[in-house]
Amino acid sequence: MATLEHHLGTSLREKNGTIKVKPTLQLATNALSNIFVAGDVNSLPGGAKYAVKAGEQAQLVAANLITMINCDTKSAKPVLQNWDGSVMNMIAVPIGKSLGVLQASGIAFGKSCVGDIVVSRVKAKDYFVSKRAKEFPPNANA
Repeated sequence: MATLEHHLGTSLREKNGTIKVKPTLQLATNALSNIFVAGDVNSLPGGAKYAVKAGEQAQLVAANLITMINCDTKSAKPVLQNWDGSVMNMIAVPIGKSLGVLQASGIAFGKSCVGDIVVSRVKAKDYFVSKRAKEFPPNANA
């Protein structure tokens, strides 16, 4: 059975196994421009592969899909948004309510005043539950 890559006559993957994509998060082949790849499996640079980045990329994919659906392709080509890598690569790991480790853009602040203060004030209060509660309301799947 031939693979999709064999059928298209092109590789869809980088040497490291990630999937080649355009800045719009579409597959890097025009033959499959209606397929998008979000999350750490895509080949776009932009720092570490954090779950929050996948969420941001999913929002961009949704916006681009809506643009494609609403565009009259007979008269115009849809203008899609590009992934810009977002503002900062940061991860905060709380250790209880008053301690934590913070890594921002490659600089680690572990067991330090900066890490503890930022993490305890930003994330340790409720582990971002209140921020995500709007996206996942109770009984949403009921």
